[in-house]
Amino acid sequence: MHIRAIMWLIASLSLPVFLAASCSNDDRITSAGQEGTPEPAADDTSVHSGAEHDRDEMPSGAEHDRDEMPSGAEHDRDEMHSDAVEFVGDAVPTINIEVIADPAGGINIAVNTTNYTVAARSASTEHVEGEGHFHLYIDGEKVLRFYNEWIYFAGVTEGVTEIMVELSANDHRRYAYNGEPIHAMATFSMPEHTHDAHSHGEPTEVEFAGPAPTLSLQVLPDPKSGYNAFIEVDGMVLTGAHASQDPVDGEGHLHIYVNGQKLGRLYGGATHIGALPQGDLEITVAAYSNDHAPYVVNGEAVEAQTTITVG
Repeated sequence: MHIRAIMWLIASLSLPVFLAASCSNDDRITSAGQEGTPEPAADDTSVHSGAEHDRDEMPSGAEHDRDEMPSGAEHDRDEMHSDAVEFVGDAVPTINIEVIADPAGGINIAVNTTNYTVAARSASTEHVEGEGHFHLYIDGEKVLRFYNEWIYFAGVTEGVTEIMVELSANDHRRYAYNGEPIHAMATFSMPEHTHDAHSHGEPTEVEFAGPAPTLSLQVLPDPKSGYNAFIEVDGMVLTGAHASQDPVDGEGHLHIYVNGQKLGRLYGGATHIGALPQGDLEITVAAYSNDHAPYVVNGEAVEAQTTITVG
């Protein structure tokens, strides 16, 4: 099992090209919550796109979207705590995950919980019982925090890997019950990826069917590190269930960019972005169909933008 940690060089971002089309591969595995969380790494910083994110989508000139690994090895390095917060209420949260091989490479993870509220706007703030977000571990190594029920992670290649998602409190401590961490694990065998069924040319724009969807974007500093992006989507269904498969009218995902450089793929309305270069930065989210073609309305991209000043 290999985890590709393609470093996102802040001073010289390389422009990725997202090239993917449909494939029939739908390998998947599900797992209910288990105990025995691996000990986290000593440090942990995240530049998260996601999904939601295309964490290692190929850079320009490569075969897939594989350059989306976040800054400094993409861990919430400053967020790790060795302690846990004991859940004391009667309605104990549960979690299970489903892992699906993305036809374009990488994996999609669906997370299902009960008695738990994902509170993206409360990340890195005071603990509130039953609130929090998710932490993703690959082969025992924490790789990112995320806020959506679907996430894409491209840094998994052929072979067997252990995937774990844990419930985290707002203050980044892991939730536990009776001293045992609350998380779900799955051992996933990544199939060999072939390129025969993929078109690696520039994706063709697709006119959005039905009333035009609307996007709005807000980017705020995270109280602990980096930034959180919040996207409101109206008139479009975001899902990872059909990612890299045949298009379905009105369905798809988002791409997020900083100064035109793609950070990743999103299946929901919130994501954490790690370290950013200083200066005025334009953050953009754009709507894409399942097969990664950009949605347009009357020839205009379906997107939202905002500018932030860093440093």
